[in-house]
Amino acid sequence: MVILLLLGYGYYYNADEGRILWGLLNRFQPCQKPITYSIVNLDRRFGLTEAGLLNDIKQAEKIWESPINKQLFEYSPAGDLKINFIYDYRQQATDAMRKIGIVINDDRVTYDILKAKYALLVASYNKEKAQVETLVATYNADKSVFEKDVNYWNSHGGASKAERDILEQKRIDLNNQVAIINQAASSLNGLVDTINSAEIVLNKLVVELNLQVGTYNTVNSSTGKTFNEGEYVSNANGTAINIFQFNNTSQLVRVLAHEFGHALGLGHLDNPKAIMYYLNEGINEKLTADDLAALKKVCGIK
Repeated sequence: MVILLLLGYGYYYNADEGRILWGLLNRFQPCQKPITYSIVNLDRRFGLTEAGLLNDIKQAEKIWESPINKQLFEYSPAGDLKINFIYDYRQQATDAMRKIGIVINDDRVTYDILKAKYALLVASYNKEKAQVETLVATYNADKSVFEKDVNYWNSHGGASKAERDILEQKRIDLNNQVAIINQAASSLNGLVDTINSAEIVLNKLVVELNLQVGTYNTVNSSTGKTFNEGEYVSNANGTAINIFQFNNTSQLVRVLAHEFGHALGLGHLDNPKAIMYYLNEGINEKLTADDLAALKKVCGIK
């Protein structure tokens, strides 16, 4: 069963709720009081330590603070803005691609390389699947013969020692076949996981690069969710930044900086190089003129 997986990509932001809440809190003294933040959930599968992460967050802070020489954020163990690192299919796909030697960059070169690798993975899957099916068919045939022999001797008063030895060897052979089948099936399942991860990344690149190609179908699975790296959430429970995926430290800093921008009350910008562009396409860790203008407007700086 093949399920169509439709993906979007980028950042998620509940713009209306976020702007309204921050507007009310910061209406009279914009950017005068630092937003306190805390690290609430850090899934260790990201390979991050809390000390290292705090350093990355500090870098993300400075992207906004340095240009206007003002402290906008402050760490506190009980800070109001909750930062969560949630490990799911998004980072899992990134890690799976890294294991097969592919670093995900948001460009056409990465797409073409991954597309070629994907074709090889699918070919390997089809070959291994056929081999597993052959092993299972052989096992079922041998098992049927074994069961008939056992039933025959049971209905004829029992087998001689020589026949029992033959049956015992057949039983051992069947168990060995099961072990081989399980090993082959495990390998096949691992290949399926890698293929699905490749499809997730390919679909992300199709959307992000606006390629005129169809989306890729996963093998026997579907996430049914968008591929956003992070999100800023503001609701009745408070405010939070959830991080789902990043390739390296530089990208992580940009994702954090982007979500910090939303926490300040900024929306998305049209400049692809801007920190506040809705996709994480840039490589700069400094505000663009568009970012700075938006920040000054929010903070009431002339």
